[in-house]
Amino acid sequence: MQETISEATPKNYSDTSGNRLTRFLGNYDPTIFFVTAAVTLFAVVYGLVSPKGFDAGLSAVQSWITSKFSWFFILSVAIYLGIIIVIAFSKYGNMKLGKETDKPEFSYIAWIAMLFSCGVGVGYAFWAVGEPIMHYFNTPYLAESATPAARPIAIQIGIMHWGIHAWGIFALVGLAIAFPAYRLGKPMNVSISLYGLFGDKITGSPLGRVIEILAAFATIAGVSTALGLGIISTNAGIEHIFGSPLSTTGQLIFMAILIGLYILSAVSGIEKGIKNLSTINIAIAFLWGAFILFSGPTRELLGLMVQTAGSYINNFVFATFWTDANGTKGQWIEWWTVFYWIWWISWGPFCGGFVARISKGRTIREFIIGVCLVPTLVAIVWFSIVGGGAQAAQIAGTADIAAALKADMGSGIYVLLSTYPMGSLMGIVVFLNLIIFLVTSADSASFFVAMQMSGGQTEPNTPMKLIWGIFIGSLALVLLASGGLAALQKASIIAGAPFAIVTFMMAASLFKMLRAAY
Repeated sequence: MQETISEATPKNYSDTSGNRLTRFLGNYDPTIFFVTAAVTLFAVVYGLVSPKGFDAGLSAVQSWITSKFSWFFILSVAIYLGIIIVIAFSKYGNMKLGKETDKPEFSYIAWIAMLFSCGVGVGYAFWAVGEPIMHYFNTPYLAESATPAARPIAIQIGIMHWGIHAWGIFALVGLAIAFPAYRLGKPMNVSISLYGLFGDKITGSPLGRVIEILAAFATIAGVSTALGLGIISTNAGIEHIFGSPLSTTGQLIFMAILIGLYILSAVSGIEKGIKNLSTINIAIAFLWGAFILFSGPTRELLGLMVQTAGSYINNFVFATFWTDANGTKGQWIEWWTVFYWIWWISWGPFCGGFVARISKGRTIREFIIGVCLVPTLVAIVWFSIVGGGAQAAQIAGTADIAAALKADMGSGIYVLLSTYPMGSLMGIVVFLNLIIFLVTSADSASFFVAMQMSGGQTEPNTPMKLIWGIFIGSLALVLLASGGLAALQKASIIAGAPFAIVTFMMAASLFKMLRAAY
């Protein structure tokens, strides 16, 4: 193994360096590029021609996966989290992602801000209202629904879905990619995470290419879905601010503008585009979070935050392993926790790969604590304030947020803000914040997919980023018009589900690399 783990330059995948396409795109793997494009185009055409049939078929597959293997995904996520915690506090924790002399490429603030740019930040905005309200009225465990005891439990569930369990997946995948890339000089693609098991043979191998194609498709489909659903949700903001929603044509024009913005950001690179937008966006988010805290029942929200934190810690093990084995709550576990776990596993290569790209020079312990703990602390504060504020408004009768969510999930935050002084002005701030979150999600995805196509280059060519940026946006645009977004989301989850097994292989590979390099 000592001979296998040595520094190397990224492999040149392309053996056609003289053709025009290679000169335009740079070093790339034609197999991964064209197969990913073909699979994505097939999904687009099928979703466009027969959105109902496409959705029905994928719904059956997704339902089968979640109903038959819910126990497996719940157990897997718990094990991933255990593995990453063990690594953080092991003898390997002080090893650097890079040479011992390497310094972090980004400041702590910029690094933390960019963690939220890979598709997760917009969820904190929407679901911080949605989950605490919905789980309050349908509390699955530890409290009777719609009672005072249900409030912290409902918020706790939202924190669990968006906290350390999700980020533990991203940290494990990201570390398995970053260690061989920065420590051993290997290309930064998803398949290199298995370097400890297969050595250099994984690069360009059939298994490696299948993994990269699945990762690229899951990313493209997942982020395209997030973009399309984001447009639908931001339409609620437009209706709230201007009095009427956009027409279908207006939504498509709005999407086209959004595509232009995120492509511009992706092309400008991480240092100029993604980093600056992410930092600005986090500052804006904390601005309106503080507005809710100090405009609402401040003392009540602070007390609820402390109580929720205690509830989250106290019930952590129970909630992690709860499977509703007796089936007393119907399909709640499949609709919520299991759906989230499969969704985060399918996003593991994208989020993990992007986090790996921005983490050179950090120690393993610093990487794991930053990636897992900081977003979880943010989730505790954020869900307690925003979700607690929504619950307080619902209980006091100042706004029927539950009805608003039922009509349009994206409207909840605007209905909540309407109960506060200057809420209309702050609604505009939230609207702009969500738009920037969508931009940073899509530009991060464009950057990540371009890296996979380019043999793991950390700075892929501009045309490559441009092509996949247009691909992601066009896919969202077409399926937004045809009504096929729900089917695409299911396609993303189905494509990503095999990564539950691949992630275990990544963990084994990582331990083998750590032992050899220690």
